Amino acid sequence: MFTKPRQERIALENLERQGFDCFLPMAINPYQRRTTRDKRIEPLFPRYLFLNAVPDQQSLGPVRSTRGVNNLVRFGMNIAEVPETVIEFIQKRLDPKDGLVRLEPVPVAPGDKVQVFDGPLAGARGLFQECCGERRALLLLDLMGRQTTVEIDRMLLQKTG
Repeated sequence: MFTKPRQERIALENLERQGFDCFLPMAINPYQRRTTRDKRIEPLFPRYLFLNAVPDQQSLGPVRSTRGVNNLVRFGMNIAEVPETVIEFIQKRLDPKDGLVRLEPVPVAPGDKVQVFDGPLAGARGLFQECCGERRALLLLDLMGRQTTVEIDRMLLQKTG
């Protein structure tokens, strides 16, 4: 389901009040500024929440007019369906203490080829050298024709072949 901007919780509350089974995975934003003391808890998928409904048994008419909801996600005329295995995978990542999804960096070893997928170095490819603290990594990148060691957030890395 697609929600109005920053109204995921309002949509969740109103849908549950109407008897719908919904799931809104929340996580600590890993990209927030370091200067922020309090961790910002935000939806894992901004503007989306999962609605478990059987269209043949439950009328989806009231969903579209629910406060906070923008619309159902569709592909053409068909309502989008998320496989149950995807929901189960997300639910397995929930921390039992606070109910938040735990986001972990991609596991990499020294010498692995990686690519930066976001930020000012997006698209840069290089070699993972080592972890530098809990969330940082040292990469060897080819920048402007020279091998350069760069420190970057590990959450911005993905392995390449």
